[in-house]
Amino acid sequence: MARGRSSDVRRELRKVIPESAVNQLARLTGAVQRQRRVRIYELVWVLVLGFAIGRKRTLSALRRSYERETGQTIEESSFYKRFSPGLASLLKKLLARAFEECLGVARGLEGPLAAFRDVILTDSTVIRLRDLLEKRFPACRTNHTKAALKAHTIMSVRGVGEQSIKVTAERARDGPVLRVGKWVRDHLLMFDLGYFRYQLFACIGRNGGYFLTRLKGNADPTIVAVNRVHRGRAISLVGERLRDVVARMRRQVLDVEVEVRFPRRRYAGRVHRDTQRLRVVGLLNRGTGEYHLYVTNVPPEKLAAEDIGAVYSLRWQVELLFKELKSHYRIEDMPSSKRVVVEVLLYAALLTMVVSRRLLALVRRRLPAMADRLPEQRWAAVFVSMAHDLLTVATHPLRVVRLLLQRLDRVLLYKAVDPNAARRGLLASVEQRSHHLHPRAAAA
Repeated sequence: MARGRSSDVRRELRKVIPESAVNQLARLTGAVQRQRRVRIYELVWVLVLGFAIGRKRTLSALRRSYERETGQTIEESSFYKRFSPGLASLLKKLLARAFEECLGVARGLEGPLAAFRDVILTDSTVIRLRDLLEKRFPACRTNHTKAALKAHTIMSVRGVGEQSIKVTAERARDGPVLRVGKWVRDHLLMFDLGYFRYQLFACIGRNGGYFLTRLKGNADPTIVAVNRVHRGRAISLVGERLRDVVARMRRQVLDVEVEVRFPRRRYAGRVHRDTQRLRVVGLLNRGTGEYHLYVTNVPPEKLAAEDIGAVYSLRWQVELLFKELKSHYRIEDMPSSKRVVVEVLLYAALLTMVVSRRLLALVRRRLPAMADRLPEQRWAAVFVSMAHDLLTVATHPLRVVRLLLQRLDRVLLYKAVDPNAARRGLLASVEQRSHHLHPRAAAA
């Protein structure tokens, strides 16, 4: 088992959030004019890793964490004054900088995913806030929550592609937030029904990308071609409406081409309409007797119909990311009615997630034979349990924390490994599927 050097952990931490970058950005954003009693580099790390003190993330607990790491006793007012728009901007820029680095697997994808450069997942999660913030972050369900924000996330499965998080009020719709450009070429984008727009599908296709999502319940396009020829007296489906066909069929797999009409943007006071040809795959659920219908522009030779459901299940990874943020990194603990404090704590929690994933990537490089036995949720629990020690390692000189680093190294290398060797992660399960060949190719 490759051990490497224990100082790798400290080096990785300070690479994610370098002291030189923090000091430079702090002056640029106005987070500090000059270093006073509260030192900005230590403060950033306390916000990122000091959340684990107590049952909830509070400003008082963060102040105590700062005092513990620096050996300083600091007045509450002096500490709270640092929660400024400049500090929020500093953390936001550090987050954008960290997203540019690798957060996952640097290798290419395998199995059914080998045809794509990367798989991009997008979704959003809601975080409730105090009622006094309702003007800035109006909520949707005001009968029980007046203020809430929504974090729109773009996540790369490989961890090396397009990644970002955009914050809006909860009332902002998901679809318009996703901006498509040349970066989607040869990428597979997956999202839920909140992003379902034919205009978006067309834009992804024009930029050389692919998408996969569920078909809306009220969508009933016309079938124009069949991708799979069945033996015997098969019923012709061309020209029929999709819902009529689904109601009477019991094939295990339905794979057809459909044509849809949709409006373009209004131009010169007129709304122009366009047509689009898409692929619809239906997978029969034997238990319920109903089809799970998916719509995509990926051709059958790139992705077999049998693999569509498994590939779409990868979208669960972004849900696990939200669970990690809420269950472990306390992103929902917003102990203030001030907008700037909320923004500081929000970006700090997101930076916590990035730091965690960077250390996970380091451990996977150190233990290549067990990389598939290091699931994100198990790792998050280990990471949180060691957050205090990691904070000390990040903010103190190497000579002071050398023994602590050796103990951390043992914990991070062994405690995060899933003892169940037969349990596979979601990505590994999809990549190792045996149905990734097109049916006609497999038959040959």
